[in-house]
Amino acid sequence: MITTLDAQPQEWMEGDENVFHTVAACHFQNIEHIEHWINKLIPRNQNGSFVKWAGGRRKGQTRDQFIDNCLKYSSEIDFQVNCVSTIEGKMSWFAWAFYMQNQRLVTQRLDAKNRNCLVFQISNEKDISFPVLRAGYLIWYHHVVRYLSEFQNIRGKLLSDNFACDEEGPGDGKAVGVSFVNFLLKQSGSDLQISLPKAGRYRECDRLSDYFCGWVNSVRSKTATESHARKLAELETHSKRFIENVVFAMDLNIVDEEGNDVTEAVKAAVASGSANG
Repeated sequence: MITTLDAQPQEWMEGDENVFHTVAACHFQNIEHIEHWINKLIPRNQNGSFVKWAGGRRKGQTRDQFIDNCLKYSSEIDFQVNCVSTIEGKMSWFAWAFYMQNQRLVTQRLDAKNRNCLVFQISNEKDISFPVLRAGYLIWYHHVVRYLSEFQNIRGKLLSDNFACDEEGPGDGKAVGVSFVNFLLKQSGSDLQISLPKAGRYRECDRLSDYFCGWVNSVRSKTATESHARKLAELETHSKRFIENVVFAMDLNIVDEEGNDVTEAVKAAVASGSANG
């Protein structure tokens, strides 16, 4: 199995507790299976190139075309889609709960741009830091992948180019975001690891994830047209049940390293934007 992942908005939290973030995971048998459905569902521009959900001068038209293609071929679709959405208020809850449970390994400091950062101790010799809004996004993303693994039984290869702000080339900065997510997955006991698509053929694989996350996120955020929202609801109730669309949130009970229940303190910390409550 190959699972392609994409997200909207990408890479960072935006500092607004009401903003929805959506990950779309599309599951296929192999790369030929992916390419078959990309060619069947994804619109092309006048030059014959595939158009992304957010791209092109005629994005309203290409979005309509994709959505209508999904309905047209809905009885033939033989891949699965999981769309997982969370508002930033809940994403922060995941992040700060993680911080509170790991204070011996996670600290805070300001970076060169005077941004508050979370610093994670990877080993005795190495740590890695992210601005809080980036760290919160990556922690939440790893929880989404764990949901796919533990509740949807997803296995096999995961491909995502949803870490475009990762530095490229040699050195410690290379692929730092996806490496951190994979580190968290490994620490949680998950067998899943995310790979960045490198070969040209694999770089096209996330086209369907791009469209599904854009479509679902626009409906969740109430920026979609009435027609787009209605057609998504129609697909969700299709007899084949090939698309799942959930809001992901957890009410966690947080206990600190001394056994004290600090759940309310964490909630207060999230509300105030301070890790220390």
